[in-house]
Amino acid sequence: MQRKKKILLIDDDRDFLFATKMILEKGGYEVFLAEGGKAGVEMWKSVAPDLVIIDMMMETWGEGFSVLQKIRTTDAGKDTPLFILSAVDLQGPHNGFETPPEFPRVNAVFHKPVKAEDLLGRIAHELGGKEQP
Repeated sequence: MQRKKKILLIDDDRDFLFATKMILEKGGYEVFLAEGGKAGVEMWKSVAPDLVIIDMMMETWGEGFSVLQKIRTTDAGKDTPLFILSAVDLQGPHNGFETPPEFPRVNAVFHKPVKAEDLLGRIAHELGGKEQP
């Protein structure tokens, strides 16, 4: 039996964390939750997830960017798929496709509220598996 892929979800909104966890678990993933950036970085170190979903605006506007930077500067984090979630429009330089060199690479940007099928489809694409029902 193949092990479930691990997803770390970092956000300061407890309701969003638990609602999204239910979606991801129904998709067949093992889900770890971290409330806030500092907890997210610590959880990253202990869990070694296959994919990370990070809210951009937590206690401060740029907290999510700080988490991205900390993960991307680790050996394990260089190639781990990282998704950004935001309640504000992140067009322009933060869209994950045309980012300045000092900006950590992201694999996808989602606007809250995110549709379950969109999120699950992109996760399946990044992790090389089939989309789960």
